[in-house]
Amino acid sequence: TNRIKYTLGPLVFGALSLARRVKEREKAVESETEGESPPQFSSRKVFQFVLEIINTMATAHPDHALRLFLQSSQAADQCSYPAIAYEFVKEALLIYESDITDSKSQVRALTSVIGTLLNCANFPNEDYEALITKVAQYANKLLKKPDQSRMVTLCSHLFWPKTISADGTAVERYSDPERVLECLQRSLKIASVCNTNLFVEILDRYLYNFENDNPSIQVRYLSGLIALINEQLGAEGQNPANASVQAHYRNTIEYIKNRQRTAETKDKYAEITL
Repeated sequence: TNRIKYTLGPLVFGALSLARRVKEREKAVESETEGESPPQFSSRKVFQFVLEIINTMATAHPDHALRLFLQSSQAADQCSYPAIAYEFVKEALLIYESDITDSKSQVRALTSVIGTLLNCANFPNEDYEALITKVAQYANKLLKKPDQSRMVTLCSHLFWPKTISADGTAVERYSDPERVLECLQRSLKIASVCNTNLFVEILDRYLYNFENDNPSIQVRYLSGLIALINEQLGAEGQNPANASVQAHYRNTIEYIKNRQRTAETKDKYAEITL
């Protein structure tokens, strides 16, 4: 049983590589490229084979199976099979819910799920919303409050993802800017009762959304959070334990000041109170 993850894991990656090649051949046949014959098995069939392999190891090695499901989801999305990609993510979440109980493993798993969902660009809005709502619920139920705050903050990206197209422009896929604000405000509320040092990390997320023109993130939220951090750091004084947090905060403030001095961005950042 212990050898399964070492033998079946490479088999999964080999099958995913095969699925991509078969998909390219199917496209060539559809476009009537000369000399191309239809593959013996379809790329859908290969993904079905992958699903069966991973399910074989899911009981004995849930962590490993979860990561493989997420890898497979991205491969299926690249092949323009959103329904198959959805199925893989759904299986990963089922494993998370039933078998991932250690708090550190839960944080790692949720981080991987969030990254996967941000990388997948072909989900229909209804399916994508169902998945990200579920992930946000899991983040909100983490045992440790600091983990809970960080993961809820990370989930904010799911509600307003950006995809960079081939020509370098940002293409909006799914947009719910109000939910982004809800996530950030929720994470602030959690941080306020467990670890106020997390305020600086949350400020970075606010700044990211403000810079990328999220309509829900207004100047008053940034100025208010900066005032709150200034008050908190002032109350704690020169605590050596907070040296890294203070350095992080100074760098963030310096970044904002640079934006206020730069001709292209000074109007946008001018009203932020430091």
